[in-house]
Amino acid sequence: MDSNILKQRARAFDYLFDSVVVTDLQGIIIDWNTGSETLYGYSKEEAIGQPVNILHVPDDSEHITSEVISAVEKFGKWSGEVRMLHKDGRIGWIESMCVPFYDENDQMVGALGINRDITDRIKESERVNYLAHYDYLTNIPNRYLLLDRVTHLIEQSERNESTFALLYIDLDKFKTINDTKGHAFGDQILKETALRLKQSTRNSDTIARIGGDEFVVLLEKTSNKNDVEAMTKALTKSLNRAFTVNDEEFKISCSIGVALYPNEGTTTDALLAAADKAMYKVKHKEHGTYDI
Repeated sequence: MDSNILKQRARAFDYLFDSVVVTDLQGIIIDWNTGSETLYGYSKEEAIGQPVNILHVPDDSEHITSEVISAVEKFGKWSGEVRMLHKDGRIGWIESMCVPFYDENDQMVGALGINRDITDRIKESERVNYLAHYDYLTNIPNRYLLLDRVTHLIEQSERNESTFALLYIDLDKFKTINDTKGHAFGDQILKETALRLKQSTRNSDTIARIGGDEFVVLLEKTSNKNDVEAMTKALTKSLNRAFTVNDEEFKISCSIGVALYPNEGTTTDALLAAADKAMYKVKHKEHGTYDI
């Protein structure tokens, strides 16, 4: 099948929304339909003669090329979902299929790619996944994601014979804040609390909101109680600083309970229960402190 026939077929695809891109063996675009103009932003005159990798995100170009070549050689076609690069620099997603075409001697002389924009679908999937794993108010991990990370960390720690710590943090008398100042005021306190926790911990640690005013800090690669105590002191000091909401300063304290793996538990439930128990021990004793 010669390239002229492929070009005629590509023109027929102008009546479809899909993008059709025809390239030679060197990856140079030799034909381009209206759907491609809509998808990528280049006119036909701008696209023809250009390398096809202008349509790829630079970081993806090498692996896409090798993956396509390998699949075409093995299966006679390639299909997948990859990122695309618009003329104006916007990055989206496409569902793509690539098939080779041959000359009258059955020699491969190029390829035809059919691409469909799936950016909205990918974004919606990412949005749903984010909502399932992150707290809507503070944008930090929620209980579901925390439990998943603790479970994986337990498995990893069993293999490596390493330790880690779980800090259960509760804001003292937070219900009184909500009742007297309103929920909008309380929400600002919660968002600022999450920010301070993030600023006081390492990038490798996980900060999660698991309840109304309950937070958990997962300290990975923590080798001894001195390290945990130093971190707990830092968190307590950070949260004991006055909060400013609507130009009004407000003092708040916290209670922190700590559970160490594997001493206080070897399962997710056991560690959370131990840290929760330690936190309530602190809360009934003296606010603004911690228990290890």
